[in-house]
Amino acid sequence: MGKKIYLIACKDYNFYNFRSELILKLVEIGYDVTLVCPEGNKIPFFTERGCKFIGHTMDRRGTNPFRDLKLIWTYYKIFKAGKPDLVLSYTTKSVLYGGIACRLLKIPYIVNNAGLLEPSNYNPIVGLCLTILYRLGFKGASCMMYQNSRERDVLNKILKNKVPYRDIPGSGVNLSDFEYKKYPSKDQPITFNYVGRLVRIKGISEFLDCAEAIKAKYPNTRFRIFGDYDEDVYKKRVSELEEMGVVEYCGVQMNMKPFIAEAHAAIHASYYEGMTNVVLEHGAVGRPSIGSDIPGIKEGIDNGVTGYLFPLKDVQELISVVESFVLLPYEEKSAMGLAARKKMEYEFDRSIVTNIYLEEIKKIIGDNNTF
Repeated sequence: MGKKIYLIACKDYNFYNFRSELILKLVEIGYDVTLVCPEGNKIPFFTERGCKFIGHTMDRRGTNPFRDLKLIWTYYKIFKAGKPDLVLSYTTKSVLYGGIACRLLKIPYIVNNAGLLEPSNYNPIVGLCLTILYRLGFKGASCMMYQNSRERDVLNKILKNKVPYRDIPGSGVNLSDFEYKKYPSKDQPITFNYVGRLVRIKGISEFLDCAEAIKAKYPNTRFRIFGDYDEDVYKKRVSELEEMGVVEYCGVQMNMKPFIAEAHAAIHASYYEGMTNVVLEHGAVGRPSIGSDIPGIKEGIDNGVTGYLFPLKDVQELISVVESFVLLPYEEKSAMGLAARKKMEYEFDRSIVTNIYLEEIKKIIGDNNTF
């Protein structure tokens, strides 16, 4: 039996959508791979291919400190019983609390932290708590995987540059799965996608404001929303805008590829990201993106070439760049999409991420082929 690798995350879809290639490669090499997360409908995909699974419950978005302490205890019990040789952690709560459990048990672990809550953006007490939590969760890591330079610089400062790290292009994108598709025809309404949770920090307010302004001036446009409500306050406004014909709420889609292919561009006005999969997946299919000029988004967009960037939370500038895109000749829109595909091929191929992980795993616990 090969050495044991546990992967932890808050949801099974995180493994399925972003880590499948790495997980299946680890199984192929001969590692004993176990997935640890709440039960989900994607788990059979992995267990049928040789992975093991340990399920547990957790409150993914809650801020109750007692429940969070319970999560540390959950991970501690799972790791102590299973004795993994290495833990790979993903998603915020899992990386923080799983890291603490690994430190207590002296188990090597690799952190992939996607999306940073910067202590300096909060009041001093909250900022101090975040700093302490990051140090507790990350200081014992064998390697930090950073998805953007801002996240790397802030955390390296908090960790006093004492934790080894690698820069990775987010989760990368599977270029075979998200293959290039011909740009929509000239006679179709210009379609923009919003993909993400309906929550303030993902830029849903800016998207709705932009949709209302652009639709009033350019009726031959469509604004589609894909995702679940994280904040119910948006339900009423989305419903009202739907009745007015401004937006279309399309809910949660397990397969976004056909909807990406139908679109002319994505609008991603998020306030923070690790490395946005919305931009990477649209780019891989050959669709431009219009996104906030922030770390985690700007790396995926060459402004004016593969899409447009606009200042964070600046609705008027968002409206302006969307209008600029609407007015572009069809051939220039299509060329922008092709340029986005090429950028994904050169910079964001998921095999880049998989190979970096394999290198680090070999350094930490050895190549399983040698056992």
